[in-house]
Amino acid sequence: MGMIGNYCKITSDQFHSLKNGQIAISNFLYSDKHVLEDNLLDIDKAWDCIHFVLTGKGMVDLVEPELEISPMYQIVMGGQEISDEDIGYGSARYLTPTEVKVCHQSIKDITEYDFKTRVTAEQLVEHQIYPLSDQVDEDFMPYAYEHFRDLQVFFEQADTEEKYMLLYIN
Repeated sequence: MGMIGNYCKITSDQFHSLKNGQIAISNFLYSDKHVLEDNLLDIDKAWDCIHFVLTGKGMVDLVEPELEISPMYQIVMGGQEISDEDIGYGSARYLTPTEVKVCHQSIKDITEYDFKTRVTAEQLVEHQIYPLSDQVDEDFMPYAYEHFRDLQVFFEQADTEEKYMLLYIN
């Protein structure tokens, strides 16, 4: 168990059905009839580390979302709430196809070397990056990079497909 970062690519029609409340977010995300597996991405417990690598801020350092509109911030903790329904740890948020494109462009060229050398294991502990708390774990960066690489591919697909993106932690 724990806090898991998730993404879902959705069409414009799906977005409008969710935004207008025609379909409950939880019903949409947690039933087999609305979302194909190819449109879902689970980045497990790497979400806070990825956010920290991209922004220098962890969950405990978060500022008011409206003050952070940079693409790097938007990738993990950004977006606007699609409804007020709590689906685990708050509401699902969304990025528009234009925002997805900008986010994709901002991360597409980050290499494994770039990702792994932006922060140290000690910095992750110092900033209380979830789920490490007070344990230095040298194996966590390779784990986080694997999930970041999946995220790069997922954003590329969503950009190419011109889809909206849901972001949520459950």
